[in-house]
Amino acid sequence: MSEPNKTKVLAVVDYYLPGYKGGGPAVSVSRIIGCLNGEIDFSVFTRDRDLGDKVPYEGISSNRWNDKAGVHKFYASPMLLNIFGLWLAVQKVKPDVIYLNSYFSKLTRAVLTLRSVGFLRKTPVLVAPRGEFSPGALQLKSMKKKHYLALANFLKFHSGITWQVSSVHELEDAKAVVHTNAEFFIKAPDIVDRRSTEVDTVRAPKTAGSAEFAFISRISPKKNLLGAIEMLKEIKGDVTFAIYGPIEDEAYWAKCEEAMAALPKNVRCEVKGGIPSHEVLAHLSNHHFFLFPTLGENFGHVIPEALAAGCPVLLSDQTPWLDFNEKGVGYVIPLENQADWKKAIQECVDMSPETFDQKSNEAKAYIARMSQSTSDIDLNRELFATTIVNQSKWAA
Repeated sequence: MSEPNKTKVLAVVDYYLPGYKGGGPAVSVSRIIGCLNGEIDFSVFTRDRDLGDKVPYEGISSNRWNDKAGVHKFYASPMLLNIFGLWLAVQKVKPDVIYLNSYFSKLTRAVLTLRSVGFLRKTPVLVAPRGEFSPGALQLKSMKKKHYLALANFLKFHSGITWQVSSVHELEDAKAVVHTNAEFFIKAPDIVDRRSTEVDTVRAPKTAGSAEFAFISRISPKKNLLGAIEMLKEIKGDVTFAIYGPIEDEAYWAKCEEAMAALPKNVRCEVKGGIPSHEVLAHLSNHHFFLFPTLGENFGHVIPEALAAGCPVLLSDQTPWLDFNEKGVGYVIPLENQADWKKAIQECVDMSPETFDQKSNEAKAYIARMSQSTSDIDLNRELFATTIVNQSKWAA
C-alpha cells in the first residue's frame, strides 16, 4: 500500500473530495497532497458522503480503501465513522504521522482518546485546528467547547501533540486555549492554488451606482452571512447580493431568510446554492466584490480565489489577510465597526468603472505575485518532519 522510505501520513478529515459542502479543510488537505504526494505517502480517512447528504458519493466504495493517483482513501460509512474505524485505519496504514484537520471534530476526539488510554502513544500526532480557536468561532456553542477544552487540558490530552497554525494571528488564538509547550506550535500556511491565478477571467461590467456582491461559504453562524445581509439595509443604489453555499444550519438560514425579506427594494438577494470548488472562480467572475464578514478563518480559500477572479474583497479582521487596505485590493474592517462596513459597501456601489477596473487588476496582480513564491509549500513539507522530531523530544 505504501512505498518504502517515504514518510507515511494518515490525514483524518471530516469531509474530503469529491465533496465540497464541508468547506476549507478538504481543500487544504487536497492541496498539500497535490504538492507533496511525490515525497510523502498520504492516506485519507473521511466520511463516505458530503455534508448533509444521506447517501454516499457516486463512484466510491465505502468501508474499503480506494486507491487513485497514488493516494489511499478510506470512505467510512456511519457504521465505521468512529474510534473503531479509525483504529482499523491506523493498523492498516501504520502511519509515521496522524494529521487531524479539526480540533472539535468527533474524529479528532476519537484519536486523542485512543492516545490518552495508551494506544498511539508512539505515533506523532499533528492537529490543524483550521480557525476553530478564533474568538468568533469559540463563541459558537461556547460552553460546550469551554468545558471540553478544560477537560482536555486537565487530562493532558495535548501533551506531545504538534499544532499547525497558519498565521501569527492563529498562533496567538491557539496558545490562549491549548496548554502545551510553545515549541509544539508550527507555522505553516495553507497552500495557494497556483492554477486559479493562471485563469483569464472575463469581468462583469461595472457602472457607478450599481454593484454585484457575492458571498461563497457554508451557511453557518461562523461565516456571518446574517451580518452581511443586515449591512445592506441602508445602502443606496442598485445592489445585487448573490449567496452561494450549502445550508449547514437550518435555524440560522431561517434568520437569514427573514433578514433578506426585510431588505429594501433596491437590494436584491439571489440564492444560488452550493457549488463545487472547481466552479468557484467562474462564478466569482460574474460579480464585482466579495463580501465576507466572517467570524474567523485560519486561511479562507475562497479569499484568494476572489482576488484571482478580480473581485476586491470586503473582509473582517478575523483572517490572516490583513493588508488589503494598504495594497488597494479590498477592505479589512473590524466586525464591531458597523459604520465602516456600510461606508465601504456604499463606496463599492458608487465606484466608477475606471476605479473598479484598477482595483480589480490590482487584486489579480496581488495574488499572482503571492503564488510565485513556494514558501507555503516548503513550510508544509517541513511540517511533517518537525512533527516526528517533536514526538521524539516529548518521548525522551
